[in-house]
Amino acid sequence: MELLLKILDEMSMAGILVSLTAYIVGIKFPDWDFKMGLKHRNILTHSPLVIFILMKLYEGEKSHTFRYFIMGFSLAMAIHFIFDLFPKGWGGGALLKVPIMGLSLSPKLTKSLFVIFIIGTLFIVVSYTEGVMEFIYLFCLGVFSLMKNLKKENKFFRPFIAYSLIFIIFGAIKYDSVSTYLQTGAKNATELGMKYYKTLKK
Repeated sequence: MELLLKILDEMSMAGILVSLTAYIVGIKFPDWDFKMGLKHRNILTHSPLVIFILMKLYEGEKSHTFRYFIMGFSLAMAIHFIFDLFPKGWGGGALLKVPIMGLSLSPKLTKSLFVIFIIGTLFIVVSYTEGVMEFIYLFCLGVFSLMKNLKKENKFFRPFIAYSLIFIIFGAIKYDSVSTYLQTGAKNATELGMKYYKTLKK
């Protein structure tokens, strides 16, 4: 509850609503390839291309509200890409498609591109944050989405580990407080492990 109050204190309600709205749009956007008459997992929608366009628009007229939109939208895209990285099988429907050329990329190339897209979009999310509370809020939003889609996607641990690892690393690079917290946690875990090991040795 205290953490929630801190987030609400440092973030505007408008920013939260905008980021949530952008998230709802972004989580569905990759699958709009159907509506566009494109083959599923078309690289036009299953890539950060639209995010780069949004970033370019943001550079022209920097808006605090638009920044929240980019963060929410990019986070949603990253979550979508993470789920796509762990399909039930690497058949035709799981592969990235290249328009005009009519190509289906190989499983290896599709996996590699999805990893790059995930790292890139999460980097954008974290780089656009302007405080640790925004970072924590967005991290929690991503975790909530992974849990919410557990039944639908029938997968959680691999997506959760991939998401958490990348997001937290970028957070530790940008924010000293996150880095310090991780170092302290790692130190405490090591000390606890050593104490447990010594107890077993007795």
